[in-house]
Amino acid sequence: MANQNARGANRRQNTTESYARSGLNGLVEKSSVLLLMVTFSLIVYGGALAYRQIDRPLTNVMIGGDFNYLLQQELATLVYEQIDGGFLSVDLTKLHQVIQDQPWVDQVSIRRQWPSSLQVKVIEEVPIARWGKNGFLNRLGEELKITDSSKLQTLPVLRSDYGTSLEMMQQYQSMALLLAPTGLKLVELQRDNLGAWRVDTESGLHLVLGRKQLVEKLRRFALVWDSGLNRQLNNIKIIDLRYPNGLAVAWKDGMLVDAQLNAEKNPVRSVQG
Repeated sequence: MANQNARGANRRQNTTESYARSGLNGLVEKSSVLLLMVTFSLIVYGGALAYRQIDRPLTNVMIGGDFNYLLQQELATLVYEQIDGGFLSVDLTKLHQVIQDQPWVDQVSIRRQWPSSLQVKVIEEVPIARWGKNGFLNRLGEELKITDSSKLQTLPVLRSDYGTSLEMMQQYQSMALLLAPTGLKLVELQRDNLGAWRVDTESGLHLVLGRKQLVEKLRRFALVWDSGLNRQLNNIKIIDLRYPNGLAVAWKDGMLVDAQLNAEKNPVRSVQG
């Protein structure tokens, strides 16, 4: 009987100790969770407080760039009107898009400058060529609206009855590059309603190219020109490059030399007859 009572007492003691340990473990777990919640709350509060301290109102917006058509003050006013937050909260993506969408804006970069400034750098569109009588094109062939074009009359003229302004700009850039070794400056590029091309140069020389193989024709012309034809510049009116392996020269005195030649076989003597 004594042993049974002892075993019963031990069981009651073990059960009591188990309950005590369970209660202690539960208290520790609850304390840990509470501590984590308090720590997290402090971190969030501290972060929000720091954010509010850093996200102070913007006090200065600096607009940089070389402007010929854009008005710096108008850009500054636009930026201030679009600012909808502080140093950190201002939406730079939205602001960038608003500025980029303005006429005459080519590229935009915006960055924050501590403690409360924005630096906005704008690269202005550059007119590359005139488009017909009154228009102007940028390097991408996009049309620009210009009210005062008095300073742009020396730009090359692109005229087309066939194709787009983008195609014209691409061909202009390609042809100007191919003509560069000859020293001839392209001042007008025309494409008629049949798709045939013609180039007028600053020296008064006219090149008739036809519709196809423009690059090959201009390369052949550059070879012939450098081989001695350039010495006759003042006497030449038109050079017709529509031949498969040669060219024809119309002289200013009215004489026309029609030549089918191989540019690699003494081309100047062949052209001059």
